[in-house]
Amino acid sequence: MSGRAPDPPLADPRTLAARGVLWLSVGSWGAKGAQTVVLLVLARALVPSQFGILAIAALTYNILSAINQLGVGDALTYLDVRIEEASRTALSMVVVAGLILMGATWALAPVIASFFHSPNATFVIRGFAVCLPFDTGANVPIARLTRSLRFSRRAVTDTLPSVIGAAVTIGVVVSGHPLIGLVAGQIAGSVMNFVIAMLIGPRCLPGWSTAMALRLLRYGGYLSAADLINLGLLNVDYIIVGHVLGPVALGYYSLAYRICFMPYLSIAVVANGAVFPYYCRLPSQEAKARTAENAFCLINALSIPWFAGLVLFAGDIALLGHKWAPATGAVRFLAVYGFFLSLILSILQVLKAAGRSDLVFLGRGLHLAILTAVLLGTVRGGITVVALDQAVVACVIALLTGLWIVRRASVRPAALGRSVGLPLLGTLGMVPVALLIGRVPGAASLRSTPSLTSLLILGPLALAVFAAILLAVMPEPLRNGWAALRGGPGGTPGTPAVGPETTGGERVGGGQRGPED
Repeated sequence: MSGRAPDPPLADPRTLAARGVLWLSVGSWGAKGAQTVVLLVLARALVPSQFGILAIAALTYNILSAINQLGVGDALTYLDVRIEEASRTALSMVVVAGLILMGATWALAPVIASFFHSPNATFVIRGFAVCLPFDTGANVPIARLTRSLRFSRRAVTDTLPSVIGAAVTIGVVVSGHPLIGLVAGQIAGSVMNFVIAMLIGPRCLPGWSTAMALRLLRYGGYLSAADLINLGLLNVDYIIVGHVLGPVALGYYSLAYRICFMPYLSIAVVANGAVFPYYCRLPSQEAKARTAENAFCLINALSIPWFAGLVLFAGDIALLGHKWAPATGAVRFLAVYGFFLSLILSILQVLKAAGRSDLVFLGRGLHLAILTAVLLGTVRGGITVVALDQAVVACVIALLTGLWIVRRASVRPAALGRSVGLPLLGTLGMVPVALLIGRVPGAASLRSTPSLTSLLILGPLALAVFAAILLAVMPEPLRNGWAALRGGPGGTPGTPAVGPETTGGERVGGGQRGPED
């Protein structure tokens, strides 16, 4: 079977993809907004050791979820003909696998909790395991929506379950039952995720075809393995910190990570969420490369100021309670790590679209191997050292994979350098706002001690300075993005002009890490 399954006629896939980023942003920001509220409530209600229990349960869940997904989401997006048969087979595969993994996790939960020196985590691990069949089953209709670029419906499936789960979590936690609240909210959100995806997505019932199952697994081979490695990459720090330093240190580290991970999830993962189905419609590697160059500019322009702000205002984590002050150093380095992680994600998407899934697998594998070795040798230095390790290793991998897309995917090194360098230039204007304003007569009180008032004044001011610099130094990618959203012309003649249309995520339940969408 050589041709692809016919998709609905697309007047302008470029415009649909660019607008899809807005819809995905609505969904992601709605979900992240709900998770942020939960995070703030939990930061107030939980002690660091209880926050560590949440991290342990989320880590266990995300490993199982990555195993359960089997790469079928990407396969359904890219697949040839017989998409209905593939959907039915994929649904049967992930639901049955989810039930098996749920039973195994229920039995092994005490062993997992003992490994992290947190016997109280058993209940939460078992509660999260119940969510597996629901969440993985929802991935099938959601993948069908992504395939057809129906991102407005995706926004509903991304947002509504998270809001419902957050409401349940907050209600139970504030009533005085924090661990029960974690479990109840996670289960409520997962059940609603499955129900809403089935109602909004294309109709899909279980079915079976052995040939189609093999085809789904064959396509997802490298990508599924890369997803598992990526999950290990995103959680090996939790495993090592939790096992060596204990639940209190893991609680500090977990909160710092969740805060720094938000720009990555809300911008890089969202933007990269539209590129794969769009790339599948581009006619050549050259077109993909020129599209990627514009996409890199926009993703970096949107995400870099937030990472810079986290570095500059890291001390304001004490606004969540002075008990969290020891996490300040980790926030600074994890923000740098988040920037490099965003860059790596965008780079690997280009390699994936160019057919080099082997390099995606190799890049993830190298990152995991190097990081694990470094962490094992330095973890006893504390969570700030662990965060520094993350930043340094991610920088090395970003440079390496950047060379790969120059050599293997026709991306121009000068364009890649501009996409990073110009937004970084804009951050130079943020530094005086955050660090020097205290020397202005009458303004010293703004940064004397962390306060919500100073954060609400200086944060937007720093972002405004960044935006002004960016408009001056890189107006063309911004114009191209606006043109894509309007459906108008833009970009370099002879190449597809794109706006913020790239894809590409990571822990669950109030901001935990999980596999990429």
